[in-house]
Amino acid sequence: MCRRATAGLSILAGAAALTTSLAPAAVADTAHSTSHPTAPVAAVIENATGTDNLRSAAASTTANGAEVTLPVRGDEPIKATKGDTTVALTLPATGAKRQSSTADTSVFAGNDVSVTAAAQATTDGGFRALFTLGNADAPRQQSFTLSLLDGATIRQTAEGGLAVFNASGTVIGGLETPWAKDADGKAVPTSYTVDGNTVTQTVAPNADTAFPVVADPKWTWGIISGTVYFNKKETSHLAANAGFVAVLFAAAPPPFDAYGVLNAANISRVAWNADSDNKCVEVKVPTFLPHEYSGGYCK
Repeated sequence: MCRRATAGLSILAGAAALTTSLAPAAVADTAHSTSHPTAPVAAVIENATGTDNLRSAAASTTANGAEVTLPVRGDEPIKATKGDTTVALTLPATGAKRQSSTADTSVFAGNDVSVTAAAQATTDGGFRALFTLGNADAPRQQSFTLSLLDGATIRQTAEGGLAVFNASGTVIGGLETPWAKDADGKAVPTSYTVDGNTVTQTVAPNADTAFPVVADPKWTWGIISGTVYFNKKETSHLAANAGFVAVLFAAAPPPFDAYGVLNAANISRVAWNADSDNKCVEVKVPTFLPHEYSGGYCK
């Protein structure tokens, strides 16, 4: 059974240049914002995501060694289990699943009349948790409840995604770099933040944005590319024990396990130098090449 992680969930602010403030977003200048003719929400979503990598929206489906269970009601989580690891993400939604023209996207009413939420199972064994902003008055922030096994931690990558580590320090997967698209297929700025076990995605439309806007936290198993940041305490831990670093990455999927183990001594050395310089260490994924950094999460 999936237990919510009540401690140890942390988001790394080292990618501040790629992350927008999550104070309540100011309403964009919408004087020239446009809305496209009404279409079924599922069709709008699938126009943004495509359908080639979707699994059936049946109650439960298995792909790539992982079982994904989609919710029947909006307040139920999407669950994904691979081996002995289960993750769950609850949508910002309510009510029973709405009927739609597709068998691959489950659509629910959002917590605001101008927002809908949806769930998709993907062929890589992961899932998408989506929301659609119907017009320029829709709330810019939507929050998802992320449940992990006890001891799990979250770190943000340089690209703005979220890498999830289990209690042993092994990367189990994460949320890919967030994206949002308007009705014309144009990218809309977006970012994540984490508070406890709540992941919030913020979108920032402007006067040229065409509504509806679709946005998507997507769960993927395994290595999440980008840069993983460590704070000063964690850097000291890495500096003190190269063996710990090797164990940290040994269970990663090939060939990344080899990269991690082979670079363990180098990571520990750079961490030692960073600790001596009153700085922190960052590790590039999937090459596991370490570098010193300061500012942001380095505190």
